Amino acid sequence: MTTVLRTTRRLLALAGLVLTLASPTARADQYEQFGDLQVHYNVFNSTSISPEMSREYGLARGEDIAYVNVAGRRLQPDGTTTPVKLGIEGEVRNLLEQIRPLEFLLVEEPGAVYYILTTRFSDRETLRFDLLVTDPDTGRRHPMRFQKELWQQ
Repeated sequence: MTTVLRTTRRLLALAGLVLTLASPTARADQYEQFGDLQVHYNVFNSTSISPEMSREYGLARGEDIAYVNVAGRRLQPDGTTTPVKLGIEGEVRNLLEQIRPLEFLLVEEPGAVYYILTTRFSDRETLRFDLLVTDPDTGRRHPMRFQKELWQQ
């Protein structure tokens, strides 16, 4: 199997997982609204992925690895939303003020555009995320801050 095909399968597997975890029944919506732009975000422990899926698709999985998922949605006049590509820059810091830059991977599939990355953490560590999100339609830049306490599982 070629590297491109393996990478595509990994991304599709992760996409399915992220969409499942991002569904309204799996968690309460976490997003910030900037005019008609919604920026949804979610941070979850990689152990949420089954060991079988991790092995099959070569996804990083461990008690000290978390996934961060960010997705842009544009509110339409009829109340629906459509996916939006974003510009995203950012960093994560822990309570000791140790800072790491964030590099998101763009994932596109029919009806969805989102950005994913992995980050490591210590047990019961609170990570603070500082993002600067650029709306491609307006060029406006929106700062976002959120935090998540993570437990090793």
